[in-house]
Amino acid sequence: MRDDIIQVENVPFGRGLNSLRVRFTIMIAAACVIISALVYFWLESQDEHVTHHIGVSGLVIVALATAAASAVTYLMTGKLTRPIENLKVTAEAIAKGDYDRLITVDCNCEVGGLADSFKKMVARLNDNVAKINTLAYEDGVTGLPNRAVLDEVIQNLPSTAGHVMFIDLDRFKQVNDIYGHQVGDTLLRKAAQRMLVQGLEMDTGQFRNCLTPDQLQISGNECRLLFRFAGDEFVALIIGDHSESEITALATRVIDTIGEPFLIEDRSIQIGASVGIVSFEEKPKDSLEIIKRADLAMYEAKKQGRGRFAVFDDTMRSSVMDQGELERDFPAAIARSQFEVHYQPKISLKDGSVCGLEALVRWQHPTRGLLYPAQFLPVVGSIGALDRIGREVMLIAASDIRLLRSVGFQQRISVNVCPTQFADDAFARNLIAFVASLGVQPADFQLEVTENIAMTDVEKANEHLTALRTAGFEIAIDDFGTGYSNLAQLMKLPYDSLKIDRSLISDIVRSHNSRTIVMAVVNMAHGLGHKVVVEGVEDAEQLSLLKMIGCDVAQGYFTGHPMDLSSVVQLLRRVAALKQPHDKPVPLSA
Repeated sequence: MRDDIIQVENVPFGRGLNSLRVRFTIMIAAACVIISALVYFWLESQDEHVTHHIGVSGLVIVALATAAASAVTYLMTGKLTRPIENLKVTAEAIAKGDYDRLITVDCNCEVGGLADSFKKMVARLNDNVAKINTLAYEDGVTGLPNRAVLDEVIQNLPSTAGHVMFIDLDRFKQVNDIYGHQVGDTLLRKAAQRMLVQGLEMDTGQFRNCLTPDQLQISGNECRLLFRFAGDEFVALIIGDHSESEITALATRVIDTIGEPFLIEDRSIQIGASVGIVSFEEKPKDSLEIIKRADLAMYEAKKQGRGRFAVFDDTMRSSVMDQGELERDFPAAIARSQFEVHYQPKISLKDGSVCGLEALVRWQHPTRGLLYPAQFLPVVGSIGALDRIGREVMLIAASDIRLLRSVGFQQRISVNVCPTQFADDAFARNLIAFVASLGVQPADFQLEVTENIAMTDVEKANEHLTALRTAGFEIAIDDFGTGYSNLAQLMKLPYDSLKIDRSLISDIVRSHNSRTIVMAVVNMAHGLGHKVVVEGVEDAEQLSLLKMIGCDVAQGYFTGHPMDLSSVVQLLRRVAALKQPHDKPVPLSA
């Protein structure tokens, strides 16, 4: 802040000689004295032979006239400055946030006009504040309080009984994909209204009485509040002492009301809901952690088959504690290079050779031992650090590629691309530069992009994959068959291999339908000029059938378990020692 502004702010406005009343009074008193003196000297100049004597009585009359004029001036200026003082008090109150302060100025003078203008300014300010509060705290689609309100309410939640329900709409993404976002938004509005009115049994008036907008505090002990958390996720706060059976009945009612078809633009659309429940008794020191626990319970409900609820329990509590510890340990794991990479061989069904290796990350935890991806990747993803893992895997794989080259092996290494990496507009450019800095070539890698990632934003996927493929990377579409691909869009993407998910081949030996689907996928991929890789091969019957169908590459525990680099080198040397290629692949995991 500038010094001159500091000096101005320290001036005692309207006090002493700074007061308009005092200044005007002094000015009138001085004017009276000056006028009296001027009159005296004028009279003296009229007749030089006559001398005028004022005397004591004259001085008294002048003093009384001056005092009277000053008093009248003081009183009159008081009427002028009082409205200004009122405006000042009002302005200070508004500056402190009291936007409802009334402007008490009633004057048909210039100050009254200023007060009217000030009233208009305050009215516009209040209107703008109301709009800002609406934008900041109200969800624009559903009209419900948003996540910002939820966070503040939970932070200020009193020590009272109650429960949190985390509600996720099942199959909502398909509605957006099929019918568009306009229909999706309409569905969200209708679903929110159903959950509030039919599920939680709260009308709009009751809802607004429960939540005081100014303080964002719950004002009742029997309130049921609904918030839009994000996307198709909602959070309900159930205040009051309710038994678990009452809360689960409430959750069931929410699930049932969402499960009823929605009629939108003459379309009957059916979705579902999964609900996670946690009691305020489980409220941790960080009150926002309660949402994480309800969210964890919701995902447990989804695992059980969706369209149901799950209550946070001791098993989940242990999982939360584990997650917290892994979150705490992750930065040190990166700094101390605790992550390592194992490789699962990919076997050519044509000649049984090892035609590639898939990099699979492991965490060598100092106290927990070797951790597999399913044990820590969800935690890493929850803290937004998947791209850190991706760079670490690429760094280790590049070092291992150089070692393999030094002993005469040229296998390409497959690396999985995580969603956060692919969402970055600069992903392709940064990856190309990063690989160049590692002293290896893009052709040394195959990038595996899951079907769901590729289909999330087809235009961006096409841009990334084209740039990466042009630079020399081989591209594979991973987990094919697990998502909801638009085959017409998938055919437009540049890639080299289609990797069929294990779920499509798990029953291929016994199921005619499974064989038919896999044969159709193989024919389609070959017709488009792509190789077909099958993962999850578990036995000789599957392997033989897949070779007969025409698959190109197999990967699974039957053909080779994930192994460290030294075991990979031994395997490659053993395969290379075979003088002639064999007719059928043999298990390499032994």
